[in-house]
Amino acid sequence: MNRHAYLILAHSNFRQLRKLVELLDDPRNDIYIHVDRKAAFDRQCLDNACRHSRLVILDNRMKVNWGGVSIMRSEIALFEKASSSGEYRYYHLLSGMDLPIKNQDTIHDFFDRHPDRQFIDFWPMTPDTESRVRLFTPFPEGERNFIVHAINKTFRNIALKCGFTINKDVDFRYGSQWCSLTGSFVEYVLSRKAWLEKTFAHAIICDEIFIPTLVWNSPFRDEIFSGSDGNPCNMRLIDWTRGGSIRHPWTFVSDDYERIMASECLWARKFDERKDPAIIDMIYDTLKPAANHGK
Repeated sequence: MNRHAYLILAHSNFRQLRKLVELLDDPRNDIYIHVDRKAAFDRQCLDNACRHSRLVILDNRMKVNWGGVSIMRSEIALFEKASSSGEYRYYHLLSGMDLPIKNQDTIHDFFDRHPDRQFIDFWPMTPDTESRVRLFTPFPEGERNFIVHAINKTFRNIALKCGFTINKDVDFRYGSQWCSLTGSFVEYVLSRKAWLEKTFAHAIICDEIFIPTLVWNSPFRDEIFSGSDGNPCNMRLIDWTRGGSIRHPWTFVSDDYERIMASECLWARKFDERKDPAIIDMIYDTLKPAANHGK
């Protein structure tokens, strides 16, 4: 039996998170969750959410900041915890605001039919994206603070005018941080932990860059999965067209249900119980009976 590890980054909406965990609960899966230390989180909200999976909530909770290196570090912490706790064929990185849109039998069958592939998106690298990792940012954890952002921007503008760049010899790549990776590649990621820290310690929004860059510059590049359109695919349904910005994907609502469930993808993001709890319940009610199939 091929075992899978689900790695979840969560920061809010914990009733919604419980539904996600319940839909992932399966003897073939273990579930690892990192909760932002800034969040008011009570572990009891997930009591008895799993009957079949091992559920691990990381004790060492980091403060996770938008645009900060802390996002990369929390992902690596999840990889480390899972890899030290079991042997997994695949690791699936999800947000706490994601949901599966296929049952676990369908998901496992898909990966059994497509073994040893890295499921990850790649997007065009623009000059603005390149600047995230080429220009020195003194305080990357403070990008959402007005004063700190102004200081960072000043440093970056000076560096740009002086032609001073960092990471000159790195061939960066860019894509969604949400991905499904083989156990072999996760071992490779962890072997590069020191390099990742050195390279991205003074970069911003590197969560969308560090894994695509590692895959691209490694032997695992030949394992990148291509979808039905011939392009790299992470098997996540994400609507970037209606959210107003590539940094703000559309939040699905009840009217999207038919489109979501007809997708070839295995998971979708994002959902928000504060905006439309009904769509979460619709998917949950559709998949929950199948989640206990054969158990």
